[in-house]
Amino acid sequence: MSFLVKWLENMHFDLNITNKCSRKRTVYSTCSVCMEACSLEALSINQQTIEINREKCSSCGDCVISCPVSAIEGIAFTREFENQSLIYNEFYIPSVKEMLIYKCRGLASVKMDCNRMNQQWETVMKQTNKILIELGQRPIELVQKNTKEKYSRRAFFTSMQTEGKKLAKSLAPASWRMLANEWNLANYFPEYQFYTVELDHNKCILCRACFSFCPQEVFHIRDSVLHIESNKCVKCCDCTDICLENAIQIRPEIKIKSESPHPFHIKECGDCGQSYYSFQSEAEKCPICVNRNPEWLSPYQ
Repeated sequence: MSFLVKWLENMHFDLNITNKCSRKRTVYSTCSVCMEACSLEALSINQQTIEINREKCSSCGDCVISCPVSAIEGIAFTREFENQSLIYNEFYIPSVKEMLIYKCRGLASVKMDCNRMNQQWETVMKQTNKILIELGQRPIELVQKNTKEKYSRRAFFTSMQTEGKKLAKSLAPASWRMLANEWNLANYFPEYQFYTVELDHNKCILCRACFSFCPQEVFHIRDSVLHIESNKCVKCCDCTDICLENAIQIRPEIKIKSESPHPFHIKECGDCGQSYYSFQSEAEKCPICVNRNPEWLSPYQ
């Protein structure tokens, strides 16, 4: 029974892609992070949505973990934990994001029952510990684990995936259960930023489309100043996808959080008389009138 419990704790089920998904929120979205994380090609783009092929899906939960906006519902049981240790298993490769979140939830070490990790695991561990040191935290240690038997995780899933789902849900360790909205890296390191959102004043027309589509609420206007809170950014790229002027860039950078202020001018359009925002002090027309064919009637008249 102990072996059965051990493997059932690793199962994942009831995957559901919610309306938080960028593909569902805007036709301009180019996000494909979950598809790239799925080694079984169980995810596909159908028009503007992501669909799950249940026959191909192994319930590994990699898509849940990888989604930058945490839009996939489900509980990931694909990792085996023992107290404050993650058990090494060559049949999956954790992501750096995943390991950083586990660290914040109390992970202290990775237990191994072999002499050496495979190359992919080693790379993830090195990158994770490098970032943890930059963040002023203790690295994740490697410790040896004694085990009497080894089993094929893939073979076990083949036989137990269907009938074991309900039992898995009740037996999984509560301390390591993680729901969809708990895979947002920015929530775990509020004093740091992992990305810097850069704005090109020469291209931005302050249409504020990025304000509406950013799920992290990175952009704010206060007292004629546009504030960009890069510490909230998870690089979902909704802002860069929606920006028709190509005025926004997201640059990976780990540092203490900072807020970037961008003062602008409140002006009145010389053609339509409507007020508008602009970074250009010499601007005389609003973006609509600038781009409007002079033979067309003004939309404001």
